[in-house]
Amino acid sequence: MARPRFVLNRRNIAGFLKSPETHALIERKTRAAAEAAASDGGQYRVDVEAGDKRVRGAVIGDYSTNDPEVSRVALLRALDAAREVE
Repeated sequence: MARPRFVLNRRNIAGFLKSPETHALIERKTRAAAEAAASDGGQYRVDVEAGDKRVRGAVIGDYSTNDPEVSRVALLRALDAAREVE
């Protein structure tokens, strides 16, 4: 049986990844995750960067504690909040 062959349209994918709509979506989701993680009193930072090929968003750990496990648990819990944002 022949396997289906997929050819990616790289120009359209790159356009989607760099679009203002995608940038806004990534920023909304990372801010929602940071707000949810900080709801217990932690200090988180949001970094959204638009590069040549894509937009990248990150929520950077809890600055109020030296325990990385506390930060990790809060960020994992905050992922649900980011999923709910459109």
